[in-house]
Amino acid sequence: MASQLYVYLSMWGHRPELSDKPYLIRHIWIPDAILFALLLILEAVHKYKPLLSEFSIILGSHLCGIVFILNLSSEYHVKPLIMLLPLLVSMIYLRENYLRASSVICLIYIIILFLNTSITDYTLRIQNIIITLILAGTSLAGFGVIARGKDLMRSLENSLKSEQELRIQNIIMDRLSKIDPLTDLYNHKTFHEYLGWLIDHQESNPFPMQLAVIDIDNFKKVNDRYGHWVGDIVLRQVAAVMLQHIGSDDFAARYGGEEFVIILTSKTLEDSGRIMENILTGIASLPISEMDNESVTVSIGMHEYNGGDSKSSIFQQADDALYEAKKTGKNKIVIF
Repeated sequence: MASQLYVYLSMWGHRPELSDKPYLIRHIWIPDAILFALLLILEAVHKYKPLLSEFSIILGSHLCGIVFILNLSSEYHVKPLIMLLPLLVSMIYLRENYLRASSVICLIYIIILFLNTSITDYTLRIQNIIITLILAGTSLAGFGVIARGKDLMRSLENSLKSEQELRIQNIIMDRLSKIDPLTDLYNHKTFHEYLGWLIDHQESNPFPMQLAVIDIDNFKKVNDRYGHWVGDIVLRQVAAVMLQHIGSDDFAARYGGEEFVIILTSKTLEDSGRIMENILTGIASLPISEMDNESVTVSIGMHEYNGGDSKSSIFQQADDALYEAKKTGKNKIVIF
């Protein structure tokens, strides 16, 4: 509208037929009002009917082009090039059917253009031929752009898919390196890494922490009597009872063989002792069908971090407590 008003005021007095009030209303205010209404409709469709957004924008670009062409003076011989607008807009979505439809509409417009051009007006006909070639070239280039764009999209999708698969594989490998596959608890290596990190963290932010070492009583007899496959079942069920009773801030791992470790944090020694007591009784009261509904028991040694313990000393204290529990009758908890 600003450019139209500039041209209108520039012609004032020089071209009376283009600077009177009817021209202002018919060729400026009305077309611009139509374009403004069209833009409002497209915004509404884009916001409230997003599934129709692409089609409405393509259609709107054609309507905009038609409004421009119908209201520009015939003196502007290049106005057919306005039909480049829907062609270019059709390329944005990389959809050949949009560009194909826009090309057909441009073809119809070119036919109408030639029908309305006098046979003797060679200059105008040559100009129309040039415009036709420009539109045709743009259309062909558009199909090339869309084909190239689709190739790039496929390449990007394949790259993203490969990256996602690699990320998933890394997650799986990371999990396999940290998790014991039989019990689904953390493994020996991860336990030592986490315990070392917790002790280092104690220096800047002290918090209550206890370590419990758990060993299944007479586990060798289970393997000798029922077989190692039953022993694996016992290990899994014992691990499941542990996970059932510990909290989200706690850490359970299979240390090796029939031995497990649990790190309890942010709890008093009494609260942690009650949790371990629940684990002790829960395992003892769990019948195992593969063992003729008999159950196993565990011995537990426990030590609370006192601020001066190293990683090795805190484990040694808990392990000594476990040895004491084994030596004094098993199926019990000893706290050092």
